[in-house]
Amino acid sequence: MPTERILEQKYIVGFDLRDDFCQMSYMQDPGKRPPKEPSTFSLRDDAEQFDIPTAIAKVIGQNRWASGQDAAKAAADGSSIYLPKLLSLALEGQLVQIENAQYEPTALLALFLSRCLALLGTKIPIDQVAALMFTARVMDQKTIAVLENVTKRLNLGCQVYYEGYANSYYNFMLMQAQTVREPASVLCEYEAGGQLRVEKLFFNLHTKPIVAFREEKIYPGLFGDTPSERDEAFAGIMKTELAGNRFSSVYLIGNGFAGDWLRTSVRLLCRGRRVFLGNNLYSKGAGYGGYFKLRDPEVARQYFFLDGNKLKTNIGIRGLVRGREAYCSIVDAGVNWYEAEGTCDLVLENAASVKLLFTPLTGGSPSEVTLDLDGLPTREDRTTRVRLSFRMDNPEEVTVVAKDLGFGEIFPSTGLSWEKKIPVGTGKEQVP
Repeated sequence: MPTERILEQKYIVGFDLRDDFCQMSYMQDPGKRPPKEPSTFSLRDDAEQFDIPTAIAKVIGQNRWASGQDAAKAAADGSSIYLPKLLSLALEGQLVQIENAQYEPTALLALFLSRCLALLGTKIPIDQVAALMFTARVMDQKTIAVLENVTKRLNLGCQVYYEGYANSYYNFMLMQAQTVREPASVLCEYEAGGQLRVEKLFFNLHTKPIVAFREEKIYPGLFGDTPSERDEAFAGIMKTELAGNRFSSVYLIGNGFAGDWLRTSVRLLCRGRRVFLGNNLYSKGAGYGGYFKLRDPEVARQYFFLDGNKLKTNIGIRGLVRGREAYCSIVDAGVNWYEAEGTCDLVLENAASVKLLFTPLTGGSPSEVTLDLDGLPTREDRTTRVRLSFRMDNPEEVTVVAKDLGFGEIFPSTGLSWEKKIPVGTGKEQVP
């Protein structure tokens, strides 16, 4: 669709897609004006019922289908075949047997999404949607491929984008007041009986653009026989998590926080911080993400987000360039870790080692790492060339390889090479 036509359309949609339920938030395209907060579609007009079960049901013996909440109702009396977890089915890619027919799982997911968009059509005209941003817990290449297949089936007349929950949280915070956003915020996500995720979003105000980065810790759950015991367990965790940093806000999302059992923990969280309780942060953040993609507003250009796939450290060396000491960058922070690579040729002055400089964008002092070139022959000063190559095979460490190039015909290469793996960290921790 031509860009001019898209920019004439009036709405932006954020779609939070999960295996158990989904949510949809929508907003008017503000153009060059500041956007209003997205609204979230509710199954009820008199209550905030945002969760739409990610399921469909087929009436036995008929080509009739129900979706979402209606699917659960249709299957309750035994007259329909119930199919939940449509996202997992699509990711697995196996044909789904229903009665005497087999169905492509992406077709079933497409049917569900079309019904969801039909529901949203009761609030906004779907043909006037300019951008649709999907967000999910894991938005990897496989998930994107599935969703691209699905959106082709739907023949959507808008721009379609994809992002993970970390980006949606960042997008949401970027549109909050600065006093709520900076210098840091905490997001706690808890589903009843499940894991507790604590995600911290920091803003390094000493860089331009301002660099945002995240840390995540996953706890197995909140254990206790009574609500009071769970409250004390949560308060203990948050006391540890909040220590040592200044946080302006705390967001509590997930059905595990429903009810009035948060007593001790709320008193702790509210000490010098704003605390918010809700369940639709990701879909709203996805809506803002669609707005950022479509309009590229000034606020988005003032910040840079180092998400979980981004290298958070500049890698370089110090050396002489035209007789003057200078810093030479080899790998720049901000690239996806699987795309991080660099090569640099050096002439060594008088050492059998190379000192690498790692400068984190997340704050803190630069650190120096030494790569020893054991076995390198002793040569005159400035008669040894070494080639450094950098790559990342996983998000947690960088691999540097040094190779002796010799010095022309005077000192032929020995063919020696040295390799070192250097941790760079991911900001994610799993608690046993």
